[in-house]
Amino acid sequence: MAIGEVFLGAFVTVLLERLASRELLKFLRPLGIDAQLKKWRRTLLMIEAVLIDAENKQRANRAVKEWLNDLEDLAYDLDDLVDKLNTEAVQCKLMETDEESTSQVQKLFSTFSNNFSIRDFISERGINSELQEINERLEDLAEQISMLSLVMNVKGNSDKTGERLQLTSVVDESEVHGREKDKEDILNILLGVESSDCPVSVIPIVGMGGVGKTTLAQLVYNDDRLEGEFDLMAWACVSDEFDAFRITKIILQAVFSGSCDYTDLNMLQVKLKDSLSNKRFLVVLDDVWNEKYGDWDILRRPFLAGKPGSKIIVTTRLEKVAKIMSRIPAYHLNLLSDNDALSLLAQHSLGTKTFDVRPDLREIGKSVVRRCKNLPLAVKSLGGLLRTKASPKEWEGVLNSEIWIAEEKSEILPALKLSYHYLPPELKQCFAYCAIFPKDYEVDKSELVYLWMAEGFLKQSQEERLMEELGNNYFDELLTRSFFQKSSANSSHFIMHDLINDLAMCVSGYKCLRLDDMLKDNLRYKISEKVRHLSFISRRYESYDRFCSVNSFQSLRTFLPLSISKWHSTMYLSRRVLLDIVPKLYCVRELSLSGYEIYELPSSIGDLRHLRYFNLSGTPLKWLPESVSTLCNLQVLILECCSRLSKLPARMDKLINLRHLNIAGTSQLREMSEGIARLTSLQTLSKFIVSKSSGLKINDLRDFSLLKGEISIEELQHVVNDQEAIDARLTNKPSLNKIRLLWCSTFDDSRNEILELDVLDALKPHEKLSSLEINFYGGSKFPSWIGDSTFSMLTAISFGFCKKCSTLPTLGKLPLLKDLSVQGMDQVKVIGREFYGNVCDGELLFPSLENLTFEDMSQWEEWHGFAPGAQCTVEIPKLRRFYTRRCPKLVSLPTFLFPSLCELSVEKCNEVVLNSMHNLTSLTQLKLVKISGLRSVLEAFEQFPLKLENFEIDDCKELATLWPSENIVQRQVNLQKVWVKRCPKLLSIQEIGVIGSLHIENCASLELSPDNISSCRDLTIRNCPSLKMMTSLKDCSTSLEKLDIGNWVNLNLTNLMGSFHNFSSLTLLIISDYDGLESFPQGGLPIPNLKNLVIIGCQNLRFLPDRMEQLLSLDCLQVLRCPSLTQSFHQRNIPPNLILLNIINCGVKPLGELDLYKLTSLESFILGSVYPDLVSFSNDNDQHYLLPPSLKRLNLQNLPNLETLSKGFQNLTSLRHLQLEKCPKLVALPVEDQLYNLRSLSIKDCPLLKKRCLRNEGDYWPIIADIPDVKIDDRSIYDPESCP
Repeated sequence: MAIGEVFLGAFVTVLLERLASRELLKFLRPLGIDAQLKKWRRTLLMIEAVLIDAENKQRANRAVKEWLNDLEDLAYDLDDLVDKLNTEAVQCKLMETDEESTSQVQKLFSTFSNNFSIRDFISERGINSELQEINERLEDLAEQISMLSLVMNVKGNSDKTGERLQLTSVVDESEVHGREKDKEDILNILLGVESSDCPVSVIPIVGMGGVGKTTLAQLVYNDDRLEGEFDLMAWACVSDEFDAFRITKIILQAVFSGSCDYTDLNMLQVKLKDSLSNKRFLVVLDDVWNEKYGDWDILRRPFLAGKPGSKIIVTTRLEKVAKIMSRIPAYHLNLLSDNDALSLLAQHSLGTKTFDVRPDLREIGKSVVRRCKNLPLAVKSLGGLLRTKASPKEWEGVLNSEIWIAEEKSEILPALKLSYHYLPPELKQCFAYCAIFPKDYEVDKSELVYLWMAEGFLKQSQEERLMEELGNNYFDELLTRSFFQKSSANSSHFIMHDLINDLAMCVSGYKCLRLDDMLKDNLRYKISEKVRHLSFISRRYESYDRFCSVNSFQSLRTFLPLSISKWHSTMYLSRRVLLDIVPKLYCVRELSLSGYEIYELPSSIGDLRHLRYFNLSGTPLKWLPESVSTLCNLQVLILECCSRLSKLPARMDKLINLRHLNIAGTSQLREMSEGIARLTSLQTLSKFIVSKSSGLKINDLRDFSLLKGEISIEELQHVVNDQEAIDARLTNKPSLNKIRLLWCSTFDDSRNEILELDVLDALKPHEKLSSLEINFYGGSKFPSWIGDSTFSMLTAISFGFCKKCSTLPTLGKLPLLKDLSVQGMDQVKVIGREFYGNVCDGELLFPSLENLTFEDMSQWEEWHGFAPGAQCTVEIPKLRRFYTRRCPKLVSLPTFLFPSLCELSVEKCNEVVLNSMHNLTSLTQLKLVKISGLRSVLEAFEQFPLKLENFEIDDCKELATLWPSENIVQRQVNLQKVWVKRCPKLLSIQEIGVIGSLHIENCASLELSPDNISSCRDLTIRNCPSLKMMTSLKDCSTSLEKLDIGNWVNLNLTNLMGSFHNFSSLTLLIISDYDGLESFPQGGLPIPNLKNLVIIGCQNLRFLPDRMEQLLSLDCLQVLRCPSLTQSFHQRNIPPNLILLNIINCGVKPLGELDLYKLTSLESFILGSVYPDLVSFSNDNDQHYLLPPSLKRLNLQNLPNLETLSKGFQNLTSLRHLQLEKCPKLVALPVEDQLYNLRSLSIKDCPLLKKRCLRNEGDYWPIIADIPDVKIDDRSIYDPESCP
């Protein structure tokens, strides 16, 4: 891929401003350095004047390109130096502020000391040499301006991506695929109802470059159905140069048969107006870029003379253009489907619509389409490249190369790069930075804005617009220009198309490096040392070796781990990375250690003076070193979900540039220093703790006028009076949309009901509030503002454990309320009319409510309708989820109509709750737990829900039947999953119809199971001792995928599975606690595709199944607590492709006779409570080792005489995870080389080995200190609290 082009306009502009900073120049004046900065600024102004000319010439002139590269390097280094000087200036100013209260003598000494410290700083940090070096480089670049013939004040881009062939209206429809629906949609708009207020309608088609906008317009323009609909038709390719004269002339030539040889725009427009007058016309303006409304206003004037019903189709990549030119919503053109993209590839590579003539190329073709991400331009371009390639090998060669996105070989990148060229300078640098994100990575908008801000891309505007607001606008602009697309998996995240990602990599050049790409492509020695931004996909275990090359990146600004997994598990980082690499990233501005198990930060973290973005979320830190408070440039500090964090630095007030402090999910943090009150630039303060003594007071919220998003205000019992709460001025914080108010969970004599009511009343928020949560409030009632109609934007309300309140506020008329949760309100006995408000005839209650939860309402007895004592109907039309849990006394309810209810969960309540439910026509999920009085599920409902998909019932002691009705069974066609647990009186579940998943557990009296399980995929039966042998599983032999049976007295495997059936779909078989099982059916298991076999607690089992060597798909075998198993694993009965093997507490033959070394795919092995006499893993037979070299994870448990692992482990070169438990005599680990390769080491109940591994004490410590995860007795050795 071509090295990125350089565009420095925005960067140089910001740098010029920083060099002109009065504060900085004043600070440097005593040293004479201010004159140097002024000189640099003058030189940069001269360079800035020729920048546009240089940027235009760089593609054609290599010397200019190298000059720009050198200038970019210099700009970065100069920016770092200026930032270093500015940081020192800020630090000195902070010191002066601290010393304001000192005596005059101390002040004099302090001034002398400060001047000395500045000079000391200049000499110690090598600033003088940096100044000299930058001066020489800057002068050299300035001298080259004349040599390169660079011209000042050139406007515009004279050379963009080369001349592009203008597209016409002609199209070969046979070569277009997948646009039938889009074509019909546009035609329907064209031929639809006319607008009466405007004679001409403009129809914008918007999409990313190469998606097929022009092709769609061509299809529509040439459709036969338009014949006779329009008097005149014209096509004009506008392209990137908007020339009203040229476009008008093209259209005039299309609609006027006479001479069009005019040289004046006025004459052209007059003639065009005459030609269109009282005519119905269709004009296509293809590829429009111009965003100036004035230009469009001039161009469109002749069109207004047309007859009503005239149409203009506009194709553009820019949403902004569509909004300027039309009031009609833009038609957004999406990518092709997989099948259509494959057909398009076949058309351009083979000349046919399918791969039927070359089936050997079909799978490679699918890979090609996937790589193109279904972008038509890319598919067509690559198809053209493949047209001359005949063999699959040649196709694979093109697929795996970069030739098809190289500018000189393909039209793809130049076409996309045009979008980049038209970005304003400030957006160019923002987009180029996005090269740090790997393909398919889901970008969080707010996080990206934080990163841009940290890089200095978001210049504070003159109108005092917040940088975050500017960043959001920048992102939205990139989104409307199709550089980003909304994620289909997460609506709040965004992705870049793969080719847009390639474009970002292209334009960023060497500045951005994705570490995984470097290692994958073996580029370790080809990467420039001037890399500025580094990202990498975070792994579960991060070793030092992965990051050793980072030491060479002396100017690194970004160190960013990125998680692509949907499942967030703890990650482990080598201690050496934290101690040796991170503290040396002296230029770093964005640093994330999010999600890693880091227990303490080195105090040297305070040396990272440039740091602006610091993400420590999800780490187990208990505190931050006090040196963090010296990071005066820090703008974003993220400590979210640091569940052990109990203390913030004492001098947080020194973080004068902090704008976002996210401490949500820090349950152990119960005190915040009063210095935080001085950080009035904070926009994010997710948690505010009211102190009882010297910390924050509630009225300290007064000056946080910029707060936005959400805040949790805690420990409100410490508020002394309501005036303090009034002074917090929550009503003046309109950008706070989510507020959580918490008191102490302890209700004792210190609580004052009246005061708490007054405080809550005084904490009335702004009326734009969208979410309100109140927990542990001690007042006897709620203030009137809660539920007031002025809070019309509320969408979520939660009351938790407000134990003194006996009534709920009026909530029924809040128009947008979607989520309502009420929990632990012990004094509430009746919910009545006050809950709904004054309801008029025909007025809907809770018109938007979708989720309703009542939990832990121990005294709640009655739920009335609109009038006490009267039976009436309450309808909540949009309710989708209703949860009622642990409300044991609730016995009186109105009739409920929930027509939209999808999910109902009732737990520890009376059956009466179910009786009240009517009209459950949409219910698909039903969960019943511990329902008193419930004997029949059918009889509990007035109208049984027939659309159930999932049904779960648990711990219903009186339940005798489910729905013993043939009519119900026949109509229940959607039921897929049934769980029945702990129902001791239930005798039969025969009535359950055809389902996919059945789970039966702990039903002591259950005798009869379903008759028809032919479609069952997942079957679990545990602890049902009375269950008689159900019908043979032959009915579901082709569908069953998982079978889990345990403690089933009447089990007979031979009868259950049958002798002549092949369970071809079964992949998981679990058999547990079945004492009657001594052996498996003869001839082996009829499960050829079994992947996972688990046998647990079968005390009398003596043999494993026959012919296990034929189970080629079996990759996981676990045998636990089967002490009678003595004949397992004889030599010819080992499943050959095992990946995981667990043997615990089983009688097995000697380890050396198991031939485990033959399991060449084995990666994980657990061995425990098996060989009491085993001393080491050495083998008497020197021909082979005991364990295979493929092993990655080894777990040894309860081996009482095991003494050493230093023998017999030499071949385990792949071993990465070692766990040792209950080996009291074990004293030796494997040899050093193997320990260095470990990613995790766990030692438990091994006292002799523990001593040798103690932190800073044991002789193994220097060897194991680099292992990312080391635990001794279940505690991390890196946790300071675990040290003895």
